[in-house]
This record gives sequence, structure tokens and C-alpha cells, in this order.
Amino acid sequence: MILRNTLRLMLPLLLGVSLQAFADEAAPAKTDDGQTAQSMMDAAHHGRATWNNFTGFRAKIHAQSSGQSVHGTLAVAADGKLELKLENAGENQENVAWIERTLRSTINHRLSEDQGVTNVAFADNDTSHPMGRLVKSNDPAEKSLWRVQGDVLTEVIRNNEKTQMIISVSEVHRTADGKHLPHAYVVTTTEQASSEAAAPGAVLSVRQVTSQWTTVGHLDLPKQLTAVITKPGERRVVESITFSDHELLVSAKNEAASLPPLPTLVTSFGAAVSEGHLYVYGGQKGDGHKYSEDSQSNKLQRLSLAAGSKWEELPAGPRRTGVAAVAHQGKFYRIGGFEARNKDGDEWNLHSTTDFARFDPATGKWEELTPLPEGRSSHDAAVIGNELYVVGGWKLAGEGEGEWHDTAYKCDLTAAKIEWTPIAKPPFMRRALAVAAHGDKLYVLGGMDDSNEAVTTVNVYDLKADKWSDAPALPGKGFDGFGCSAFGTSAGLFAGTGTGQVFQLSSDGKEWKEVAKLAHPRFFHRMVAGENGQLVVVGGTSRQGKVAEVEWVNLPAAASAQASPSTVR
Repeated sequence: MILRNTLRLMLPLLLGVSLQAFADEAAPAKTDDGQTAQSMMDAAHHGRATWNNFTGFRAKIHAQSSGQSVHGTLAVAADGKLELKLENAGENQENVAWIERTLRSTINHRLSEDQGVTNVAFADNDTSHPMGRLVKSNDPAEKSLWRVQGDVLTEVIRNNEKTQMIISVSEVHRTADGKHLPHAYVVTTTEQASSEAAAPGAVLSVRQVTSQWTTVGHLDLPKQLTAVITKPGERRVVESITFSDHELLVSAKNEAASLPPLPTLVTSFGAAVSEGHLYVYGGQKGDGHKYSEDSQSNKLQRLSLAAGSKWEELPAGPRRTGVAAVAHQGKFYRIGGFEARNKDGDEWNLHSTTDFARFDPATGKWEELTPLPEGRSSHDAAVIGNELYVVGGWKLAGEGEGEWHDTAYKCDLTAAKIEWTPIAKPPFMRRALAVAAHGDKLYVLGGMDDSNEAVTTVNVYDLKADKWSDAPALPGKGFDGFGCSAFGTSAGLFAGTGTGQVFQLSSDGKEWKEVAKLAHPRFFHRMVAGENGQLVVVGGTSRQGKVAEVEWVNLPAAASAQASPSTVR
């Protein structure tokens, strides 16, 4: 009774005002220093520490509750999925269900990337409350309240039909960059009051939580989580999880700042790495679906992957979008792409080309080569040994939807006179796809099919057998495979989708495993292999617009071998 009566007296003080009071009294729109409720909520949202560029981690854990002690390992993937292995949990899994619930809550809060609460106003005129200003939603359907002090959301009041839950934060942990993580807070759950003007109902539970954190690489990870749970008429329960031997699953750089940003922002372009340089050719400069001559790039941009380098412009070529590119024996090749023959604002007049040309850095000149057998754009290409393979895409001819290609070709790049030879007819027609070489096989990933459906389908071409087969689809929904990029190295086959996730095909070819996550998710980008066991991600677009940052992605220790010269695309 002491607990119940004390908390019933305290809760109105925690709230500082009844629900009816703030509904009837208009509060000023701004504080004395000019802040609005929205600006304060935004500051609190941006002040919280989240796991940006999260690549996953593993750790040993030791958990205790109600006299029971268990230990084991925890692995958290880049997408937040948990793999929990407890060695002495016993047969009654309910006894340890709280461990998984606690871990999921902790991890989900750190991975949350929502935009925060919007459309809010001050709930009252009280500027002296010790926990900060009270904020309400302008949406009458939203019954929650919040308190904000500085850059911290000090209190969250959740109301539903039967209960009210108040989360009160008393202390935070500051990260190296000044963001905050929860350190001490109390979760109080009560029965819902009989009316808005009435005092809070009976206390159902009080949960006092403390969290300790440790810095591992670029992340602040949990070190210890402790909760003291009190319920009227029940024995007090103490739950504790201690973490040790933290290890990041991927020692990923993803250091966008380590390479200068792409000067001309493009999508649907060609890119390759050759002799320590990243080459970027052509692409769409303007909006994704506003094509014109002026929206196309004809630039050949090059960046040395050595530290302290700058982008340089090399001799340009024709303006091309939906173009593919490869590197072979020190030379850069561009294949196909479409040209826009209309001006900005005019009706589109787009034509896929048969272009095939190579750039020799030694001479600084382009050389025209044997044209493709048919105009092709929105396709992709890869090199295995000395042979170039071209797959997918369509032929635009100024009018109509375009002719989807069900053909694929190869040519020998070392031949005195290049000749195109058809390979086995692909069992699909897709564009905006990725093509990558791995071993003696050619992989075709994702894209959009001829019914205009985005897919995550993966097909494999066996060079020796001249036959196509299926491989496991990329993880995610269909649109995740649209505008994806892939690359094969001697370490494995890697694919990057619009979610920012980087996947590796297992050695047995049966499943994809996430190995990294980009700091800047994108699609219609290029992911190519550097020369030190890393991937380089350049260009593309996201929901926020075109991406300038160029990212390194270190591969897991087991996949750190250098790119095989026979599979450089």
C-alpha cells in the first residue's frame, strides 16, 4: 500500500498538469528564447545517439534474474537481427524470455532512424518544471505527451484505453560526439484514470533501469543493463545483463570522408577501378525521370584511391545514361547507354546506342571499337579472363516503351579485331540490373522485368556449360533489387541494394549474408573492388537526393582477399 499510495501522489507531479488542464489552456507558441515546441522536439530527437553505419557486433553475455544465472553469446546483424545462444538456459525458455525482450528493446532504440515526432505544440505555460517543457501533439488521435529539457526527451507519457505508461529519464550518458544514451530512467505503469480530471489509477509496476555503455570502434555498445521491477503484492525482481568481449562483425571503414566527394553527381553511370584509380563515366545529372541533353553527363572523372587525392577530368565522350563500364589490362571501356536528343522541357526523344569504346590512360585518348550488335541501355557488363560479357537492358528508339532484350553477348578484349558472339539466351528480360563475375560464372542480379515489376531474382550463367540457372534471390522486397550493384572478387560475390546493406553470397552458393551497411544508402550506384581487400561505393541516389559521398567498405576478415584480376569489372 505504501508503494501504491506514494506513486499515486507522485504521478500528478511527474506530469505537472492534468490532461484536461492542458486541453483547456492555450500555451504560447514560443519560449522566451524563441524556441518552439517543434524545435525542442527536433533537438531532442537529433541529440540521441543512434548506431549510424552499424555493421553488427557480437559479445559474450551473462544474465541474472530471480536466482537464475545464464551465460552465452549474442550476435547482432547489421539489420538488427539477433542470434542469441544461451548455454545453460534449461528447458523452460520462459525463464529467460526477458533476456531477448531486453536485448531487442535496447537494439531497436539504437537503430531507430525515424524522423521524430512532428506537428506538436506546448501543452501548458509551465516553464519551471524540473523535467522541462510539456509538449502535446496537435493530432487529436495522438494521446501521448512528452517533456523536453535541452536535447533530452526527459519524459514520455503513453496513454491507451486501459493503462498509462510514464518513462522518466533522470540521467544520460554522453558519447564522444556529445550525443546522449540512456543511463538511468524509470518506467511507471498505472491503470488509466477514470476521467481526464481524475488522479492516476492504481500502480501496476515500476521499472527502474540503469544502462552502462562502452565504446568499441565507432560505436557505443551496451556494457551492462540492469532493471529493478516492483509490482504491488509481488516480490521485487532484479534483472541484469552484462556484456563482455565485444567485437564488431565487420571492421568497416565506410569512411566517406577518407575520399573526396564525387564532383558531378550522377546515377545510371559506368564505373571501374584500374591500376589504383576509380573511373566514373557519363550518367544522369538531372532528376531521375526528366531526361534531356542537358541532364546527361559526358564526363570521364578519375580519382586516385591513394590518400589525399583529388578528382580529375579526363577527355570526355558522348553524353550517355544507362551506360556500363569495365576495366581490363589498364584500360577503361564504356559500353552502350542512351542519348537524349531532346532539350529540357521538350518531349523525350531517347535512343539506345551501340557504342563501344576504350580509353587508354597512357595516351589520354578514346578509341572506337566494334559496335554492339544492337542498341542497348540500362544493361550491365563484367569481365571474366579476357572476355567481356554484356547482359540485360533494352533498346530505346525515340518512341514507345522500348524493346526489351532477351539476348546476351561476349567478346575477346585482346583480339586484334573485336567480334561479338551471342551466348545462351537468358531466361529473362530485365533492365536496371547488376552483372558481376565470380569464378567461372556470371551472375545477373535484381532489376526490373518486362512486366515492369522490380525483382530480387538472381540468375547464373555457367561459361563452360553455356547454360543459365537460378541462384538464391537477394534479401528484401522486389524494389530492393532495383538499381542494385554487384561485384565479384576472389573473396566472394558481393551485392549492394538500395537499403544500404551489402550482402555476400555464401561459399556454397545457397544463401546471402549481410556483411556491411553503408553510411549513405543508395541505388543506381556502382560498387567496385578497390585494390586492398575493400569495396568502393560511388554515386547513386537516395530518398534525399543524389549521393556525393564516396565510401570505402572493408570486408570481413574472412573475405579480405584482394580482387582477382580476372574478375575486375
